[in-house]
Amino acid sequence: MKHKEKIFEILRKCVETPQEKLAVEEMINKVEKKMLPLETVSDTKKIFNGFSFYKNKKGRYSCTISLPRFLWQFYNGAIPENCDVHHIDFDKENNCLENLTLLTKEEHKKIHMEHKSKISRKIESKSKFICLNCGREYAAVDRGNNRYCSRKCQKEYDRKNHLETRQCIICGKNFMTDARSDSKFCSHECIGKFLNKQIEKICPVCNKVFSDSVNGTQIFCSPQCAADSLKRREIKKCLHCGKEFSARINGKQKFCSEDCFYKFRQKREEKICPICGKKFNAPPSRNKKYCSRKCYFESRN
Repeated sequence: MKHKEKIFEILRKCVETPQEKLAVEEMINKVEKKMLPLETVSDTKKIFNGFSFYKNKKGRYSCTISLPRFLWQFYNGAIPENCDVHHIDFDKENNCLENLTLLTKEEHKKIHMEHKSKISRKIESKSKFICLNCGREYAAVDRGNNRYCSRKCQKEYDRKNHLETRQCIICGKNFMTDARSDSKFCSHECIGKFLNKQIEKICPVCNKVFSDSVNGTQIFCSPQCAADSLKRREIKKCLHCGKEFSARINGKQKFCSEDCFYKFRQKREEKICPICGKKFNAPPSRNKKYCSRKCYFESRN
């Protein structure tokens, strides 16, 4: 140590210009690992050894490289490719040399993951509950909805409590089904028979009787009658103003003009939500029963 101090004194006496003095002091600080002053200009700017570092969106100071990497290279030399500079106290604002250390990228990532898990981890005490479906005792965190030990038990319990007896439309056999479903058949065979079942319809053009399947959409007995229906007209009443107008037979036109159509769409009527009892406005043509999606899902459950 005494020899170092003597060498430093000799070097300080040898220099003449201010630039040489700065270079010598910088070299002495590097050897003794004394940190040069880190000047804080503002909340977003710092200056070290004449270099300006600005704060980015992630809260780190950098110019071409980050401030901690620059400090490590300035005092300790180049950083290997597979290494990162780590803040020992996890404070990115504390860039003292004592707080910086060099770690491999894998070690650095692992340390930060463990630190995050320690901060975000919450010690939750588990309580004991009894499943409504199977009666088994199980331990879980009390979140206010602890009724079933598993998702499977919840589905089974819902199925048991929502079963009802219905009569098949085709064979008349009684069968059990979920009350929330629209099932009308006891088996796939009855569904097939229903789909193949033929019903009689009357052609609106020639009044001829023809057969079609139950779910069929055929309106006319032949393509010729379908073409003739485009030429035929009938008198309808406008849903908005009540004015009579001429329209195609079996057509979907319900308004006499576009103005009536847009005015009817803008029309609103007051309705009452059956779940929360809140009043709301809705178009008269729509089958809107609930004031919000929340009430809609509550009605389904």
